Amino acid sequence: MTIKPTRPFTLTFIGIALLEMLGDSLDIRVLHYGCKPLIMALLMLYVWQFCQAVGFVSYIRWLLIGMLFALLGDILLMIQEIDLFAAGLGAFLLMQICYSIAFLKSIQAGGQTITSRRLGKSVTPFGLYLIIFLALLRPVFVGKPDLEVLWWPVVIYAICLNTMGLLATQRQDIPGYNQVVIGALLFILSDSAIAVNKFLSSFGGSTWLVMTTYATAQYLIMIGMIQQVASNVPEKP
Repeated sequence: MTIKPTRPFTLTFIGIALLEMLGDSLDIRVLHYGCKPLIMALLMLYVWQFCQAVGFVSYIRWLLIGMLFALLGDILLMIQEIDLFAAGLGAFLLMQICYSIAFLKSIQAGGQTITSRRLGKSVTPFGLYLIIFLALLRPVFVGKPDLEVLWWPVVIYAICLNTMGLLATQRQDIPGYNQVVIGALLFILSDSAIAVNKFLSSFGGSTWLVMTTYATAQYLIMIGMIQQVASNVPEKP
C-alpha cells in the first residue's frame, strides 16, 4: 500500500503556513495566532485518521506525542506579550526526544539495526556541525547573566536536535527514508536560523526562512513515517 496526501490537504497545509507567515511578518495577530497552531494540528489529524484506518504502531504513537509537544512549542513561541522562549525550547526538546525514539522504533520495526559502520558515516558531519554551531554561539552568552542561564539548555537542545537528525539517517532501506532525512535536515536548518536571528544577528526574512523550513520539515517527517506504516498494509484486491 502506498500513501500520498491528497491535493486539497497539501494545498490547505501550504495555505495555512503562508497565512501564518504573512500574519507574523505583517503583525496581523489574528492570522498569526489563528494559523500557527493549525500547522501541527492539521498534520496530527492526518496521522490520526490514517492510523485509525490501518492501525497504530509504536513508532507512530511516539511521533504523535512528539507532534503534540511541537504544537505546544508553537503556541508558546508565538506569544509576543511575554518571553516564553525557555518554555518553548523545553517543549521542542521533548519533541526531539520523542522523534528520536520514534526513529529508533521504526528502525527496529523495519528489521534494521544501527551498525557502527553506518553510524560512523553520519556522526562526523553532525558532530562537526554541532561543535561549530555551539562555538559560534558561546561568545554571545558569556558575561550576560540573562543569557548565561540559557546556555546549557541550548547546548542540550542542540545535542538532541542533531541526535534526531543522526537517527533519521539510520533508517536506510526503510520506506519514507528520503522524506524523513530531508525533513530532519530542514528542521536543523530552521532551528539554526532561529538561533542566528535571536542570538547572533537578526536578518530580514527570518520569519519566512524559519517557518518555510519548519513547516516543510514537519510535513516530510510525517509523510515519511506513515509511508513505513503503509508499506506493511496489504493492497486491497
